Amino acid sequence: MADPLTDVIGLLHPRVVLWKQIEGSGRWALRFAANPDVNFGVVTVGHCWLQCEGAPVRLAKGDFLLLSGPPAFTFSSDIGEDTGEDVVDGERALAGAQDNHLRLGSEGRTAVQLLAGHFAIKPENADLLLDLLPTVVHLRADTDGAGRIARLLELIGDEASAADRPGASLVLTRLVEVMLVEALRSAPATLEKPPANLLAGLGDPPVAAALRAIHANAARPWTVATLAAEARVSRSVLAQRFVRRVGLTPIEYLLSWRMAMAKRALRQGDQSIAEIAREIGYGSTTAFSTAFSRVTGSAPGRYARQDR
Repeated sequence: MADPLTDVIGLLHPRVVLWKQIEGSGRWALRFAANPDVNFGVVTVGHCWLQCEGAPVRLAKGDFLLLSGPPAFTFSSDIGEDTGEDVVDGERALAGAQDNHLRLGSEGRTAVQLLAGHFAIKPENADLLLDLLPTVVHLRADTDGAGRIARLLELIGDEASAADRPGASLVLTRLVEVMLVEALRSAPATLEKPPANLLAGLGDPPVAAALRAIHANAARPWTVATLAAEARVSRSVLAQRFVRRVGLTPIEYLLSWRMAMAKRALRQGDQSIAEIAREIGYGSTTAFSTAFSRVTGSAPGRYARQDR
């Protein structure tokens, strides 16, 4: 059975992990600009606050945090300390920190400690795929997901500190992928109106059935009617629920996924444009080139040459 979440993580292809240890005491605030990457962290001592989207979130010891392509966000010692002249620029501070260790606030006993990580993802599909993931995933320490991730983080830290081990790069990549999947499938779904994304879609049985059908055979000439038949609901019900849960119409999602597959194939460079067109459901190279150019602003051949 097709697994859309596995497919999406596979295209994100997380590949680099950078560890940062952040310690704070007294009053402090650390602000980061919006970025197109995936960031994660775990609170190992004390507690602090995150201000990203909506109301501030309290992060306690053992809590896990995942930020996917986030807007600007701030960590602080207390609510309301994310403004003013004392806010530290996170990127600049971490770039100048020795041994990836950053100390904030006043001298004295450490009140809070964060172990944070950052990994880059394949840029060609970053915008598309990050739109399908939750911006913020917060797992509290007492959840099963946080406990499993804590064990994964130990393994990731061990591999990252011994990069000369045979196979370390492969092991590290796979561990990061597993951590991403675990974080996403453990994401709380308790909001009355959850944001539209892939996870919300996978939590709705008819929408999930349509998503699995698309991922199982993206080349099939799907329509809303044929997808609705797969989901065993009416065309209007699927169309309405799909947009509400995923944020795209079924056909928009199909096009987006086809283009993501095409970008990956063009980057790999081991198939002709005609082969790629047939593989993702286009009857002619011309039809594929037109669709690809409309979505990306570049013809397939030019895109492949630029990537290489």
